[in-house]
Amino acid sequence: MEYLTVKSLHIIFVTTWFAGLFYIVRLFVYQIEASQKPSPDKEILGAQLKIMASRLWNIITWPSMILA
Repeated sequence: MEYLTVKSLHIIFVTTWFAGLFYIVRLFVYQIEASQKPSPDKEILGAQLKIMASRLWNIITWPSMILA
C-alpha cells in the first residue's frame, strides 16, 4: 500500500514539475512579446508576468522538483 502511495505521489510531482517547466517557457515568450508593446502596456504586463513567473517557479515548479 505504501509503495503505491509513494509511486502515485511521484507521478503527480513529476507531472507538475514538467508542466511548470513548459509553462515557464511560455511566460518568457509572453515577456518578450510584452517588451515590444507601447509604454504603458509594456510596464504593466512586464511587472505582472514577472510576478507570475516568480510564483510559478517558487510555489509550483521548484517544490515539485524537490518532492519528485
